[in-house]
Amino acid sequence: MAGRTIAAACALLFASTSQAVTTSVVDIPTRGVTQRILYLQPDGAAVANLLLLTGGTGVLRIQPAGTMTSTNASCSPSTRNRDAFAAHGYAVAAVDTASDGNFARYEDLLEIVRYMQRRSPVPTWIMSVSSSTEPVVAFAGQAPMSNGLGAILVSADPVSAQDAARVTGPAFVVVHQLDPLTSGGSVFAGLVHANPKEFLSLTGGNNSGCVGYHTLNGLNGPFTAAVFGFIDRVNPSLAFVSLDNATADAVEFYNAELDHYFLTHVAAEIALLDAGTTIKGWSRTGQSFKVLVSASAGSSPVCRFYIPPALGNSHFYGRGAQECDATKAANPTFVNEDPHFFHMTLPAQGVCPAGTRNVYRVFSGRADANHRYMVDASIRAAMVAKGWIAEGDGADLVVMCAPA
Repeated sequence: MAGRTIAAACALLFASTSQAVTTSVVDIPTRGVTQRILYLQPDGAAVANLLLLTGGTGVLRIQPAGTMTSTNASCSPSTRNRDAFAAHGYAVAAVDTASDGNFARYEDLLEIVRYMQRRSPVPTWIMSVSSSTEPVVAFAGQAPMSNGLGAILVSADPVSAQDAARVTGPAFVVVHQLDPLTSGGSVFAGLVHANPKEFLSLTGGNNSGCVGYHTLNGLNGPFTAAVFGFIDRVNPSLAFVSLDNATADAVEFYNAELDHYFLTHVAAEIALLDAGTTIKGWSRTGQSFKVLVSASAGSSPVCRFYIPPALGNSHFYGRGAQECDATKAANPTFVNEDPHFFHMTLPAQGVCPAGTRNVYRVFSGRADANHRYMVDASIRAAMVAKGWIAEGDGADLVVMCAPA
């Protein structure tokens, strides 16, 4: 990955009864743009990394001197309490919009986590407020950190049931009892696989200024104490899972009735398919291969498209932006569920580099389109013998290269 650059280092010290804190403004390269954070590092060893997202538009307007000129910074219970979180021993990143105006993009959050992990190899937590709930829940359910990521959801906005069900790590939902704007209760109910999960309804405070109860006005003390209590209690059970060159096993399933194959490395999806209760008819084939769970040197993102029922009711994995863009242009009804479902090295004229394995792809050629992915050339040959069509580059028709 490209090196990180510090736009300005302030060396501001926050006096507290706990730890002194060094604050820096950092611009992190991502997606060809930069992602700015205000980074607060305890002078002692951090016990956790904590990403703070605000509500509203997400704009903080972090200045080179370390100030924030957006009202979000003082109104949001996450960012207005950043000094308290850092003084308690957490390394903190207050997340601004990226230089292209986007906020809380999955790729950008991954790069922030990577930046923080390299400075403090400890478990990571991410906090949302209001409108940032959906991207944080989606990140918590997809980020390749296994049991090394926890979520704090404050004054939660609605989220998709699919994203909520993917969250398997710890989750703490905090609302105000009198807040008419929050969907915290339904979000909490949707976190069916989060473990552990807790719900807290605060009282008191006041309903004036900013968005009143929705931003927990007048409740900084009870709010931070509750967050400290949950994180400090759960954090020792979390693992440190580095994003650098991390891999996961992509497991293959087969549905005999449909004659369809499906591949995923997402733990929550694998658990649902194995259980066979809400999603029925799928069983493991015994085949799997490793994938990169985040961008690495020389890797390319692999997108996952959902093919609608009229055309197959299945999934397609495109390698690299070129194939993904071409697939969407040629098939406008396809749904790009995740432009970075996993990452792989791409072959050069059909040849994979040393330390990787050839990944092959075959296409059913039927109206109910389905694709199968494998690393065993003999399985590819057997599928072709059954009438499936081999796809890929070079003489051996290779589509991508998996970690060995």
